[in-house]
Amino acid sequence: MTRRVVIVGAGITGLSAAHRLFHDAPDVEVTVLETADRAGGKLITNTFAGLPVDEGADSFLVRVPWGTQLCNELGLADELVAPAARHASLWLDQALRPIPSPNVLGVPLYPEAVAPGILPDDDLARLSGPGLPDQPLPEGDLSIGAVVRSCVGDAVFERLVAPLLGGINAGEADAMSCAAMAPQLLAAGRHPEGMLASFRQQLAQAKPGAAVFNAHPEGMQRVVSALVDQLGDRLRLSTPVTALTAGDKRWTIHTPGEDFRADGVILTVPSFAAAPLVAPLHQPSAQTLAGIEHASATLVTFAYHRRDLQAAVDQSGFLVPQSAGLLMTACSYSGSKWAHLHHPEKEILRVSAGRINDQRHLALDDQALIDGLRKDLATTLGVEAPPCETRISPWPDSLPQFPVGHADQMAQLAGDLAESALGLVVTGAAHHGVGVPACINSGFQAAKNFIS
Repeated sequence: MTRRVVIVGAGITGLSAAHRLFHDAPDVEVTVLETADRAGGKLITNTFAGLPVDEGADSFLVRVPWGTQLCNELGLADELVAPAARHASLWLDQALRPIPSPNVLGVPLYPEAVAPGILPDDDLARLSGPGLPDQPLPEGDLSIGAVVRSCVGDAVFERLVAPLLGGINAGEADAMSCAAMAPQLLAAGRHPEGMLASFRQQLAQAKPGAAVFNAHPEGMQRVVSALVDQLGDRLRLSTPVTALTAGDKRWTIHTPGEDFRADGVILTVPSFAAAPLVAPLHQPSAQTLAGIEHASATLVTFAYHRRDLQAAVDQSGFLVPQSAGLLMTACSYSGSKWAHLHHPEKEILRVSAGRINDQRHLALDDQALIDGLRKDLATTLGVEAPPCETRISPWPDSLPQFPVGHADQMAQLAGDLAESALGLVVTGAAHHGVGVPACINSGFQAAKNFIS
């Protein structure tokens, strides 16, 4: 008898789950239901200044394998490109200062890597040592702040690590789970020789010149399109799921137009959307899902004539710590970073706004938001001229927050649902990470759970 699975949500997690099922269990009948009129979720590419510029993530991390694996299986691996080898900066003390290199997740490996004006002398001197914590780190999960402050000091955390890791999901790094968001830091902090000694050993073993990120010249939408092509008419857009009913080893998935029946359900929608679907099945799990906090962010893309840029943009971009008080959180120089986005006359700047504890951007109308970010660009880059093109990409409630203990909470959730709702897998960015590879892996693992 043919087994059937319904995947709810056609973001990168849901599409990856469908792909894994096609690849590993071709006898399984797959249907993907999506509320929106397009697939891809937060991965979307549209033409801007005549170029394919992403409105969400524009690349994926290479040091974890899942993005690369997916592109290999889709036949896209040979088309991927790496960014130009350019440095990035931080806006510190009213100046752009280079992010130390080499570093691991913002932690400089040597004092010589740190440019003048970034760290006090005492903190620089500490970087000469092995990076042992003030006291042995306790067992279990800890905040990123607790780990980094103990091993390399407050200034390294506040001026380097927090802007980088806090910016990844618009969070507060002092409250973020190290186990969930930066396990590499937690492992290094517990290394018997010290955090810095551990990272230096890793650096010595690393492949020189290896790419950190990959992108597709047509944008991340190209990956989405390849996944959608596999689905054909098994992808149902504009089909919101209104309820799930568990029967005798079978599920009924209710939508306004028709009901679908399946042996299993993979729920990949945001946790706040999953909660009401799970509530009739297991109320405590629904409460856990509903309780996951989310930050909103907005990405504003500007195109400027090169002649109007006073500061050189021969780097990849810069980060802005919250202590700077600006509306913007980061600025990426797309044309300098990616060869396929280089325009002979224009530079494309992707400027972000929004943190979990700074949601000023939500109170601004479009013009006020643009004006506020232009003011920040004037402050940081000296850009006074008006942009020749502007695009606003709002992402409300898009970035789940991972407090200390998050991984244990998600493991408990999975275990509870395995007992109370056999055949239902709930996964996605709020469970195992917001990065593109993490979401791909979430989809892969959900598919493998169904197969097994």
